[in-house]
Amino acid sequence: MLGIKKRRWKKSVMRFLAEMKREFPSYQWDDFFKIAEHFHWREMSSLPERAYLFRIARDLPPNAKVAEIGSWIGESTCYLASGLTGDKALLYAVDRFSGYAGQDEHRLGYEKKMAQWEVSSTKILFDKNLAHFGLGSRVRAIADDSVAASHGFPEAEGSLDLLFIDGDHTEEAAQKDFDAWHRFVKPGGIILFHDFSSLCGVPPVVWRAAQQHILGDIIGIYGTLLAARKA
Repeated sequence: MLGIKKRRWKKSVMRFLAEMKREFPSYQWDDFFKIAEHFHWREMSSLPERAYLFRIARDLPPNAKVAEIGSWIGESTCYLASGLTGDKALLYAVDRFSGYAGQDEHRLGYEKKMAQWEVSSTKILFDKNLAHFGLGSRVRAIADDSVAASHGFPEAEGSLDLLFIDGDHTEEAAQKDFDAWHRFVKPGGIILFHDFSSLCGVPPVVWRAAQQHILGDIIGIYGTLLAARKA
């Protein structure tokens, strides 16, 4: 059964990649496929969303600096880090690595996954996944609460090329993440939100940021991903 599922998965991905290669021929889609295949059992989001993570990172200037709020076991981290270019490119992955997303309705699901994987911290899987692609030197993990991590963040304000907010998706938590981290993004840099959906608390955070002129032009919407320039 697993073999059949894998073959079906591969067939659908190859169709998708053929489309991407026609539409975006300059990207190294073989790198994307290797990561997608490695995580085929999980599939954190739609293929267009995962492809956009890869593309948006590849479009950043060489040696870009990125912060990701919420990394879980490193799937999105791998797409972003693989897309970066330059020997000094650096991605900060901020996560408590405790396996708990913060939302009560998700607690049991997260605890079940941790039990299945027989790990006490998702950091173990995070490190393994990054090592599989040789991305460890490009990623610096910060095991802490998002807001607390922002207080000791080693980069200066206005130094990030990309901020990806993908932590706890309640409105209160998303607002705290945004308030704590947007100051580190350079003017014209990109702030990317995951789960921009009516089922989550992210949309009100985005609307307020736009009304306050912190966010400028929207540059991409793929599935529940929304990317905007910092004004």
